[in-house]
Amino acid sequence: MYERFVLSLYVLSGLSTVFIWLAWRKRTDPGGTPMVVFYLALAVGAVAYARDITATTLGTQLLYRQIATVAQGTVAIAWLYAALQYANFDRSLTRRVVGVLSLDPLLLTVGFLLPGVTFFRTPPTGTTGSLLHAQATQLTPLFLLHMGTILVTALAGTLVLIQLFLRSRHLYRTQAAAVLVAALTPWTIALSQQYFLQIPEDATIFAWGISGVAMTAGLYTFKTLDPVPAAQSTIVETMGDGTVVLDMDGRISDINPAAEALLNDGDAPVVGRHIGAVVDGWEALHEGESGHRDWEELSLTVDGDERFLEVETTSFTDRFDDEVGTLVVLRDITDRKRREQRLEQYKLIFDSVTEPVYVLDDDGRILRYNDPFADLVGCDGTALVGEPITVVLGPEPAATDGGFSDRMETTIRTDSGAEVPCELDLAPVALDDGATGRVGIIRDISRRKAIESELAEATERLETLVEASPLAIIAHDTEGVVDVWNPAAESLFGWSADEVRGSTLPIVPAERERELLDHHDRVQSGEPLTGWETELRCKDGQRVPAAVSAAPIRDGDGEVVGTVAIIADISERKARQRQLERQNERLEEFASLVSHDLRNPLQVASGHLALAKTADGDAAAHIEDAEAALDRMETLIEDTLSLAKQGRDIGSTERTPLATLAERAWANVTTEGGSLTLAEPPTVDCDPDRVVELLENLFSNAITHGRPAGGDPVTVTVGPLDGGFYVADDGSGIPDDEADLVFESGFTTEDAGTGLGLDIVQTIADAHGWTVDVTGSEHGGARFEFTGVESR
Repeated sequence: MYERFVLSLYVLSGLSTVFIWLAWRKRTDPGGTPMVVFYLALAVGAVAYARDITATTLGTQLLYRQIATVAQGTVAIAWLYAALQYANFDRSLTRRVVGVLSLDPLLLTVGFLLPGVTFFRTPPTGTTGSLLHAQATQLTPLFLLHMGTILVTALAGTLVLIQLFLRSRHLYRTQAAAVLVAALTPWTIALSQQYFLQIPEDATIFAWGISGVAMTAGLYTFKTLDPVPAAQSTIVETMGDGTVVLDMDGRISDINPAAEALLNDGDAPVVGRHIGAVVDGWEALHEGESGHRDWEELSLTVDGDERFLEVETTSFTDRFDDEVGTLVVLRDITDRKRREQRLEQYKLIFDSVTEPVYVLDDDGRILRYNDPFADLVGCDGTALVGEPITVVLGPEPAATDGGFSDRMETTIRTDSGAEVPCELDLAPVALDDGATGRVGIIRDISRRKAIESELAEATERLETLVEASPLAIIAHDTEGVVDVWNPAAESLFGWSADEVRGSTLPIVPAERERELLDHHDRVQSGEPLTGWETELRCKDGQRVPAAVSAAPIRDGDGEVVGTVAIIADISERKARQRQLERQNERLEEFASLVSHDLRNPLQVASGHLALAKTADGDAAAHIEDAEAALDRMETLIEDTLSLAKQGRDIGSTERTPLATLAERAWANVTTEGGSLTLAEPPTVDCDPDRVVELLENLFSNAITHGRPAGGDPVTVTVGPLDGGFYVADDGSGIPDDEADLVFESGFTTEDAGTGLGLDIVQTIADAHGWTVDVTGSEHGGARFEFTGVESR
């Protein structure tokens, strides 16, 4: 008897191993993973139970009995876990229940490993068979607690499976039968063994195996056990329409994801709430016959967005044909409603808009157009229907990235052949057949185009005037960013238009920035500026005198948006002004000479002539003094005329070797034994005659004032400088306290001198734009340096 029972246990273990492989393949399905644990524990328990029966020592029996006990608890818990998953119980609840029950095998394992914890009493000597069976009347309270846990677990699983059977038997008969077998087998075998079968060992392990096979057959052979976990998971959960299950009180008991997305407006759960609290206007729906409501429309707001739904409700009954609830199907028709609304809007446009409007199909053919469009193209209201839009205008822009061009300009060809410039707005439109067409709105812009053409011509003329203007014209915004910079501005300041446009105005010197800002504020306030004279900066750092006139630029609303300035180069005017000032000074000097310096020699000459008339023997001496006075008068007159002449502009300039001019000048003066040295002087751009006069005065000054009484003849040297030239002598030089006075008109250290020679030198240098300075030469004499000279 024991041999056949043990053999059956090993066969059960082998079959369980095969079913482990089957369950592992379906481990991702509901109940799959618990069934893997179930069969693994069943296989281990069957082997341990067989070894328990066949062991010959008490220690071995005790070890395998402990393993079989832990496996027994694991089998029961895994069986319940699989049943809960099959029946689609709440996942969080399922996990909590299984977690609590799993403490039983865990505590058993810990208790077996700890010394002093007793689950079995020592059996009588000579006992054979299973340790558990032999001690059926010797179980400890701890072991009885374990058995109670298994009993509760088995009872709970049975109730779950019976409930599942009742729900699904009228829909899925084969699966329902498998569920019923799985639920009742453990109890049937246990009761049969207790009251009918006289089996010396516990056969409930085979009951668990049969129950597990039935559950596996129901799940894996027939794919599903119940419409709730299967149909809901595979059909309802994935269908596009929302489904809601209501109980008899109108409370939501189940809902699929599509419906939850439509109804869940916030964090509060939908399940358990009354449908009227979730869906506004629910009570207004009209119920049809036999508890069926036809499709009705309903609007609700979800996350602040209005949605439109079609609602169909159907009552459903249980197996006794008693009504137990309502199935609600929700279909989101928001897109359709919005398309219908857009169509209504387009129809309203056709009925009310006064501008030409047309509608095209997805092939670009005209479906409809309004009377203003017909008037524009010269056709009646139906002649163009079905024609491509290209019969009256060029190709429209194609859709790009799901959209259309907002606005474009095109030309409408009328029936008479005329071409009318128009502005076209395009937008996609949903057509009745679900295709996407286009609606176009046209505006006649003939008048605007004519005005734009006139403005373009006027702008072109103004731009031509600005470009051709000899005066610099600059325009900038209120922040000083340049927008207009004409060629005259380029020529005057040195910056090209590309360098300046888009940047702040660069021509204002730092020292005049405050002054310019004051004038800028006045212009921005609307006050024009006329003839303001200032100095502006050029690209090379030079300053140019300029006259600035400015006025504000206003936009269409009269707001000041910038400034336009006209700038004139007044360098020549300033030079002429300075020349006139110098000429006036010369005239004043001339008047002074005439009234003072010439009067003295005249008085001397008159006096000596009068004495000569009355003198007896000294008449000749008086006459000589009178002649000397007259000679001085002649010199004064010549120098004065020369000085006055230099007040005029210089003549034409030419590049002339300075050495040639120096030789000419040296030949025109009385050298008194002096010598001229030319130290490779440069070629200069000058008025040759005036420069000869300049050199003559310098040479005469060196010979007359540079040679001390009884001293050696003077040597004069003309040589180059960086940017000019110098004239130096080796005479007695000029005292430091007189260096700043030598160029003043009338200053002289000689009684016979006129004091005009060096004044003439400075006047000629100024006329050429040169700068002249006096210093000491390396030989102790005077050295006159001329800079700012164009030379080579």
